[in-house]
Amino acid sequence: MKPYFKVVVAILALTTGLAANSQAVSSQNVEQKNFLLTQAQVKAEPVAVSVALPELADVSLKGGKSVSGRVTAIDPSGQTLSMQRSGKTLPVPLKQVEKVVFRNGATVYRSNGHQIIRGERDRPQGQQVVWNSLPLATITIKNANQGLAVVNLGPPVVSPERLRGIKSVARDRQYVVDEMQFDLQQKTMSIRATPY
Repeated sequence: MKPYFKVVVAILALTTGLAANSQAVSSQNVEQKNFLLTQAQVKAEPVAVSVALPELADVSLKGGKSVSGRVTAIDPSGQTLSMQRSGKTLPVPLKQVEKVVFRNGATVYRSNGHQIIRGERDRPQGQQVVWNSLPLATITIKNANQGLAVVNLGPPVVSPERLRGIKSVARDRQYVVDEMQFDLQQKTMSIRATPY
């Protein structure tokens, strides 16, 4: 019986050793796969999303005052918002801006040049989205006369999954900006937009 017992003990020891080694190799593979997945997420590129600014905006200023006109530029380095009123350009310091609300009935241009009149004949083609904590340099106004701008969205501010959804909506619809707010302490902004 002694030789039989030694064989059983040897088989059990061998099986236990193989199982432990297999588990160690498996956990290394999982760790490597998770590492590669993490690397892929970090390398996600920003996406330039076309947005439209309606031609008329109401800018609420701190202290209760407000001004209205067309938003023509946002300068992150000079921290100013430029507006056009009666043919004149009015620079507004971002530190004075409470929020910018774009009027519902104002004309909007799609990136293809076609007009949208929100609320009258054109209805939203999706849910309003909010993009928070965007760096101030995220938005660039490309054509001030038509209010055409580009917002560069990407991780970590917008997750890769959410970015895929935004890209699919932007493929056949135009994001129209409803509202903007600025946080100069964080050097960020938030944008509310609705696809049309």
